[in-house]
Amino acid sequence: MKEIIIEPHIGIGQLKLGMTSDELENALLQMKKQWSNSSDEAMQMECCAETDDPNLITGRYMDNDSFFLVQYRNGKAAEIGIQRDLSKVASIKLFGMDMFNTAAECIIDSLMKKDNVICNEKDLQLGTEYFFPEIGVRLWRERAFHPKLLKDPLYMEEMQAVLEDEYQYQYFQMVTIIG
Repeated sequence: MKEIIIEPHIGIGQLKLGMTSDELENALLQMKKQWSNSSDEAMQMECCAETDDPNLITGRYMDNDSFFLVQYRNGKAAEIGIQRDLSKVASIKLFGMDMFNTAAECIIDSLMKKDNVICNEKDLQLGTEYFFPEIGVRLWRERAFHPKLLKDPLYMEEMQAVLEDEYQYQYFQMVTIIG
C-alpha cells in the first residue's frame, strides 16, 4: 500500500503549504500517478471565492479515489486538507499514526501529548472538530460517535435504525494542516 505522510507546518505528501494553485495542481497530478489505477482519469479541479475576503480562495480537487480541500490566502496554500476516501489505496500518516484507520479517540489522546486541543464540544469524545494550534492540525468528522453513547437509552432509541452506520464516525473524515 502507498503511504502519504502528513508533515505539520509543511504539507501532505508532495502538496506543500505556500505553493501556488498551479504548483499544487501539478504536485497533485504527480501524486495521483502513485495511487490511481486509472491515472489517466481526469481530476476535477475548481477554485472559487467563498467569502467576502478577496485574498481567500478555496480549491477543491477530486477524482474517484480522493478529495483535497485547499485554502489559498494571497495566492499561496495556507491550509491543505485530505479526505478519508484515499485511505482505501494509501496509508495517510501523521506522527506514524494511520489517520483514517485509527480510532479518533486514540488520535486525539496522542496529539494532546504534543499540543493543547480546541474542541467544539465540552466532551472531547463527542466533538466533531478538533484544532491543535501549535502543531497546526485540524481534524474533522461529520458526526461524533463513541461507544459510551450505546448506554444512553434515548440515543439508542433514536439511532436504532442507523446504528451500524454510526461506527464509521469513530474515525476522522478530513485532516488539514495549517501554516
